[in-house]
Amino acid sequence: MPIYYFYGEEDFLLDEALDKFKQKIADRALNLETLDGAGLTLARLSDALLTSPLLGGDKLVIVKDFELETKAQDSLIACLKTVPPELTVVFTAAALDRRSKFYKFLDEHGEVVEFKTFAPWELDGLLNWIKGRALKQGKGISAEAARLLQEITGSNLRLLAGELDKLVTFIGERAAIAEPDVLALAAAGEASAFALTDALRAKDLKRALALFQGLLKNKEEVFPLLALLASQYRIMLQVKALAGRETDFNRIARLIGGNPYYVKKCSANLGRFTLAELRSALPRLLEAGNKLKTGANQAVVLELLMADLCGN
Repeated sequence: MPIYYFYGEEDFLLDEALDKFKQKIADRALNLETLDGAGLTLARLSDALLTSPLLGGDKLVIVKDFELETKAQDSLIACLKTVPPELTVVFTAAALDRRSKFYKFLDEHGEVVEFKTFAPWELDGLLNWIKGRALKQGKGISAEAARLLQEITGSNLRLLAGELDKLVTFIGERAAIAEPDVLALAAAGEASAFALTDALRAKDLKRALALFQGLLKNKEEVFPLLALLASQYRIMLQVKALAGRETDFNRIARLIGGNPYYVKKCSANLGRFTLAELRSALPRLLEAGNKLKTGANQAVVLELLMADLCGN
């Protein structure tokens, strides 16, 4: 049956899938009806599903932000079983209860599609998405530029798509987006602070400074950023002190009172640091915080701090 249920936290991909359905309608001059799921009654929905267009032809009904009460499941399923063959219906929602009768009906008779955000460990998939998005607009993007764009902007696909649109316009007739283009144009997103900690942990001063400039451009507060850096270096020191005695990150997290995922993240590139370096990093972070409190230039203080932490 032509019944679809789109759900998930990645609303950008969901909206793109909806746009494809709408484009089919526009191309074929068919009938479209969009309903707001908030407060939608079963009677109103049934009327939209069962009423054929006056002038005939196929019809698409989109129900956005659909909410279904448990007691209404049987009635809705009975209604969907009687929809005319020329009707296509698409429900969208943030979530779907896979234990429900409605899900079992959809799984058997329709199509359920989940739109998921890329997880932190799915960086390769996200970078491939960035490259694919650029190719759809007839442009290439180097692996380094794609990685830099992700680090500056974050992992929000809607933000990344917007930045790619700007970059494609910016480079004009050139065939590919390069690192200098990203540095010149990309706007910092919510994940950039964590990208900065990754760059510092890799002792990549050039990338760290570029990310920091993006954060300043986006008016990022420096004291929360400094607190995040202090948290990372404190955990790195604690893990380094346990080196050779513990290898299980869950156990290490319990020993030092941290989150296992964050402990594992902070342990990446730990071999680049000596125990002495990590011990000296915390006083440097404290000194930088004290300078900021006295009104010293924020950019100068933090850029010197980062150079120090990277061993430059």
